[in-house]
Amino acid sequence: MSLTLQEDNFVVIDVGSSVTRAGMGMHDTNKVPSVTVNMSDFNNPLNGSDIVSWEDLEACWHTILFKELGIKKSRNEHAVLLTVPVEWSKFELERITQMFFERFNVPGIYLAPQPLLALYGCGAVSGIVVDVGYKSTTVNVVVDSIVQLEASTTVPIGGKHFDAYLLELFKKDESLVQQFKEKDIPLDLDFARFVKEQRGVCHVLAGHEQSTSQPTVGLPGVIETVASAATEDVIEDDVPMAQKEEEESVKKIPENVQVEYKGHKFTIGSYRHRVFDPLFDVSLVGESGLDIIEAMRVSASHCEPPEIRPKVWESVALCGGGSLMQGLQMRLKAEVNRVMPSSDNIGDAQPKQVGFLRIPDYFTILKERQHQHLCTWLGGEIVAKLVFIDAKNYISKVDYNESGPSVVHTKGV
Repeated sequence: MSLTLQEDNFVVIDVGSSVTRAGMGMHDTNKVPSVTVNMSDFNNPLNGSDIVSWEDLEACWHTILFKELGIKKSRNEHAVLLTVPVEWSKFELERITQMFFERFNVPGIYLAPQPLLALYGCGAVSGIVVDVGYKSTTVNVVVDSIVQLEASTTVPIGGKHFDAYLLELFKKDESLVQQFKEKDIPLDLDFARFVKEQRGVCHVLAGHEQSTSQPTVGLPGVIETVASAATEDVIEDDVPMAQKEEEESVKKIPENVQVEYKGHKFTIGSYRHRVFDPLFDVSLVGESGLDIIEAMRVSASHCEPPEIRPKVWESVALCGGGSLMQGLQMRLKAEVNRVMPSSDNIGDAQPKQVGFLRIPDYFTILKERQHQHLCTWLGGEIVAKLVFIDAKNYISKVDYNESGPSVVHTKGV
């Protein structure tokens, strides 16, 4: 007989290579995660989507469950939904399942693909998901709640590259370099990261010129109730108010700006708006591979069926910490429109427009701009409320005891 799970005990852990977020109690999904863990505190067990240290990863999740959330291991009645990268192998998923049942004593677990949850958090079941991470940016296509792995692409650019590139730009500013020498403060990555994360300091300017076969994965049928097919249409909002405000703010951008750092004020020039250029030209930081526009085109052109390809462009979801940079959506839209094929023939299978999704307004807290990157977290909350109400939907301790770690391939990812 399976344990009846209580909604207040549901736990969601949104895994990230730089930051992992978690929270407990899904009676109210309109909330930010109660726990935020910097993975550097656990020796960075993830390198992008690669697990480089199982011991440190276990220590991270152990800390979240039993220290941060205060769960008692001996009488653990808290089922866990874990958001996972689509790149994780069968071996990794089985080992994670074993860890949660044998080391953490959970009554149930559900592993859900991150791109799909990001779309669910925006109220859609199909679209392109662009996740701007710390070490790379991934592009995935989801069609009718199925992540199409054969259409997945990766751009070798992420937050750490933006920091390094901005520092490079700083060091070319002789005036700024002199300011730091006079204050006897190192001009380093910490300062670059600080400036990049200051709201309103850096922007991604639209129209700005730079310097130079796998199986699919998805969730079971019950999860399709998260969003109706109608939400596949581009959200007519297309973030109207937020985008208009952003466009107005761009018009008012000053040439130079002052930032206060370690008790001193420093003047930074307009080059600060080039911080995201490597995403559009990876060679700027010595990388090779697809840029973000090429990656989105490749992903969209490889999804099936062919007739859905124009449609997915109308539902683009941006997630990950890097997606919060002001102007990123505007520039992506401008550059995609510039290279997108067009024809006067209405019957041609071509994208009508590029549309961006957002967390719906009825999530009165999470709808705010500073929380839009939490769409994966929100999707995890919504799915947890649906799967954990019926033992048929998730992996229970009974299932695990009967089938072992391989049971993960029958429920969830």
